[in-house]
Amino acid sequence: MCARESAAVTTVTRRRGATRVACALALGALVFAPAVDAATIAYWRMEVDGNPSANGLSVANEMAFGTPLVSAEAMLDASNLPTNIVPLSSASNAFSVAATIQGGTNGINASAAWYAELAVTSISIEFWARTQEATATPFRWTTGGADGIVLTDPNSLDLSWYVDVAGTPTLLQMLNLDNMDTSWSHYAFTYSDWSGIGRFYVDGVLVRTVDGPDGAPLWLVPGTAIQLGVLMDYSVAGQGTIDEVRIDGSMLSPGGLLLPEPSTAGLIGAGLVLAVAASRRRASARV
Repeated sequence: MCARESAAVTTVTRRRGATRVACALALGALVFAPAVDAATIAYWRMEVDGNPSANGLSVANEMAFGTPLVSAEAMLDASNLPTNIVPLSSASNAFSVAATIQGGTNGINASAAWYAELAVTSISIEFWARTQEATATPFRWTTGGADGIVLTDPNSLDLSWYVDVAGTPTLLQMLNLDNMDTSWSHYAFTYSDWSGIGRFYVDGVLVRTVDGPDGAPLWLVPGTAIQLGVLMDYSVAGQGTIDEVRIDGSMLSPGGLLLPEPSTAGLIGAGLVLAVAASRRRASARV
């Protein structure tokens, strides 16, 4: 082989090696970066406060069609955050939401107005939270009648939801799911109208399953606001805090939830090292 041909082969080999590395990087990003599910209908990250007042909160919904999360007595808190959060956006996790006023009916008491995309028949609801309050309701989406979804009582954490069974609102429940404390925990409720199965996860671990009637869609009343952190005070550090609230219009698997994962950068870096090592082994074999 002449020198010109040898140089050409070397150039092609280097280009192929570079291509393999680029592909490895792209593949790492696809595999390890958190994916935005097509059915995500709400995501309040608590990273932006549009309310200029000292006591008050207006958190943007990351979904373009969604409404903000608003409270007259909550704030963004950067003092204590869930660790190793992998958000759906590229921005880092910098804040959670906490109450500014204690006692009585005070708490986070944030709400988001209803919008059309919330009219779903299956659902996944997840968020990070912690509290020592005994009477708080971390998640509430109901008119107060026989409808909606309610997760209440931090001491036992009880979940109730209504489904449509032949035109009749029917109550399904899960009781004693967790005893919340000042440590961050990830909570997730998923429900499928096709199978009638509801599941509840704490820190990614399935703690309860209810198998209800097949083909029973959620009974949600259009116009009903979503409420977060009802009565969840912030009397001392670590009480009454919520972060990374996401609602999906489908029943997600555990792998689709916002749970801690190894950092994308670290995994891509490991993939790069392996790709380069493999490329060198192939080059050595050719010699």
